[in-house]
Amino acid sequence: MTDITFAGNLAADPTIAYTTTGTAVAEFRVIENRRTKDENDQWTDAEPNSFRVKAWRTLAEHLADSVAKGDRVMVTGRLVTERYHDRETGQARTSQHIVADEVGFSLKYHTVKATKAAKQTAE
Repeated sequence: MTDITFAGNLAADPTIAYTTTGTAVAEFRVIENRRTKDENDQWTDAEPNSFRVKAWRTLAEHLADSVAKGDRVMVTGRLVTERYHDRETGQARTSQHIVADEVGFSLKYHTVKATKAAKQTAE
């Protein structure tokens, strides 16, 4: 299992859905803009990283209520590789995403007044 922590901006509002058993899952994309030095020792924009992220259960519901497109967040989670077959061609494919353990606002760019959620669980 590969753990990862990164910060970036939400590319869009998170979407939330529920499994057939009622478990909440939120999906969102985080864009990590990077800066590097060029051959003249000047800072330039590097190719950004884009991460697909999934959050489950209470974290998913809190995300849907708290964050929006453009917000700067920090994500800690684990990299997951899914294997599937393409519906059109039948070819084997892989896809990677991050399963979030924690998501929070970056206090470098936000001020936040936290409010405890009404429903607390040990998930």
